[in-house]
Amino acid sequence: MSDSTPRLPDPFARATTLDARSLRGLAHPLRVRILTLLQDRGPATGKTVAEWVGASSASASYHLRQLETHGFIEEDPDLGTSRERWWRARHEGFRFPEHLDTDEPELSTAVRLALAASWSEELAAAVDLWAAQPEGWREAQVMSGRRTRLTLEELAEFRREVRALFDRYTRETGAPGSRPVHIQFAAFPDPGEHGADAGDAT
Repeated sequence: MSDSTPRLPDPFARATTLDARSLRGLAHPLRVRILTLLQDRGPATGKTVAEWVGASSASASYHLRQLETHGFIEEDPDLGTSRERWWRARHEGFRFPEHLDTDEPELSTAVRLALAASWSEELAAAVDLWAAQPEGWREAQVMSGRRTRLTLEELAEFRREVRALFDRYTRETGAPGSRPVHIQFAAFPDPGEHGADAGDAT
């Protein structure tokens, strides 16, 4: 990269890196939803969080305490009062080191399942509004899937290219007329053929 080439912002510059301890704090679908909402919408009280996720105040308070214990959220001293606590996310997103899939497979799987459930809810909500989006936005949104056959090297290269595309469009502020856009992506070996071609070098 030459000095004249503009550098893309690091999408994880303000993210936290998960470890074995913090994994436990996210190993629940409701906690992933709460953290995501606090990151997207900003500080909120426990009552507001409970309304966001459709949970009881007691349940929301419990999960907020767990997120605080594991370092994902903190009280906002500028908004809190003696009668009401406001919570804010400490980071913007998180890194998921791949060694955790080997070191903590059960916790890692639980967190990935919680993320998948959260993304599924977001996609379902988007589908409910799909046809009602304004002209232009309605046609620009996309929901697409493919089945193909790739080598390990091809899948790794595909992931690199997609991540580069994600990074290219990651920005803190948008141009006039921009809207917040959620982007989801997943690529994985067919679960129905687990290990079937593990030794196939073609």
